[in-house]
Amino acid sequence: MADRLTVREVSCLRLLEGGLKNKQIASQLGIAERTVSNTLQSAYRKLGVSQRQDAIAEFRRNWSETGHRLSMSPGAGTGFSASVSGPVSRPPTFYRPTPPGLVNTSVIIAVFAVIGVLAVLALVTSRAFEGLG
Repeated sequence: MADRLTVREVSCLRLLEGGLKNKQIASQLGIAERTVSNTLQSAYRKLGVSQRQDAIAEFRRNWSETGHRLSMSPGAGTGFSASVSGPVSRPPTFYRPTPPGLVNTSVIIAVFAVIGVLAVLALVTSRAFEGLG
């Protein structure tokens, strides 16, 4: 089984968990119904299940909102439990997709560019007024 679900797989599983059908999930996500079907089939393979109800149960039990496996035990997803010695590192339980195009970096660069332009304008303006006096 895979160690991580994609962002789309997590989104589809969350909506599936809410009782939505594939057509409703497609409408909510703005994608084709066939894409939802393919995405859920991929998620089922990663979860080691073949039915919707089993996928929901396995996702709730052993996977985080970020798509990472919480249970690292060998019997995870098989109905058998095995204990893991020592602390288990768990990813955060909130879900936050990476912003496209590194928006935060772009904003910082734009702010510094504006500050630079304003500094140059201030310098040019002050020299222009010095020449008048």
